[in-house]
Amino acid sequence: MLASLEVIAPNAFEVNIPWRSHLSVARQMIIARGGPQSIHKQDRVSCFLGRWFAYLDVLGSLSGRKNDAPLSSTYFSTGNGSDETGDASNPDEDPYQIDCLMGFTTRCVSILAEIATLAKEYESQRLNEHGDVRDEWVPSAAVVARADALKAELQEAREHTYKTCPHRSPPENESEAGWDSLEIIATNEMFHWAGLIHLTRRVLNRPARDPEVQNAVREIVGGLYKIRHGSTAEACLLFPMFSAGCDALEQSQRDKIISRLRSVENFGMTQIHKARALMQRVWDTGKPWESLVSDEFFG
Repeated sequence: MLASLEVIAPNAFEVNIPWRSHLSVARQMIIARGGPQSIHKQDRVSCFLGRWFAYLDVLGSLSGRKNDAPLSSTYFSTGNGSDETGDASNPDEDPYQIDCLMGFTTRCVSILAEIATLAKEYESQRLNEHGDVRDEWVPSAAVVARADALKAELQEAREHTYKTCPHRSPPENESEAGWDSLEIIATNEMFHWAGLIHLTRRVLNRPARDPEVQNAVREIVGGLYKIRHGSTAEACLLFPMFSAGCDALEQSQRDKIISRLRSVENFGMTQIHKARALMQRVWDTGKPWESLVSDEFFG
């Protein structure tokens, strides 16, 4: 809770404690209780807190070179007596059910955790001491093989048939139900595309103009047309919007993303403003966001 509050409203208690410090304490608490595998989905309180922590842990790791690797690279995919296929007798075990707390499937968060772990593993080789990308760095064949495997997992997970979260309130009418379903699926897909951008850029070290990167940018920008302005879904899309925005080459794409970020800023969450300002610096300087990032959180 303190980590989330510090992200959304820094210094709310007039004490300057970075969100990373709060998250580090939360991580130590999880470890003391036996690690992520000790979070049993049969215990709804433990499961809720575990999902909340996993979201902060994984997206926090993906938010910059100064942050730790995720506590686990296999969130929700192993342990607790189930495997990636889930338990058909328990709907909460389905890894392809879109989680209403995170905005995407637990299968996706597991893949994002692995991408973050892989990116951290080779970050010191890919970036210099100032955080600038070494354009000449080329990943080994083993790294490329791991990245290709994750790429295939992202595609499989993105194209899999989803289940919507059972915790949603009943829609007021049929039109509302249609919009809700459209937004939920679009949000989940955009997180998958954002994962591909991070995998391609931060693991394979490919440039922004790479066709796979630009295709992912187009898919995310296209997905925004399925999200209503001012909706709760829009407020959840900072990670994919920032990921696409930093690598967007077309002015129309940048205009679309900056417009939606300004819309979300009206919710009053500080991390949105910080991310938008950082993205603008990326466009103005031509530098990668990794060399400019400080304490931003992209979630």
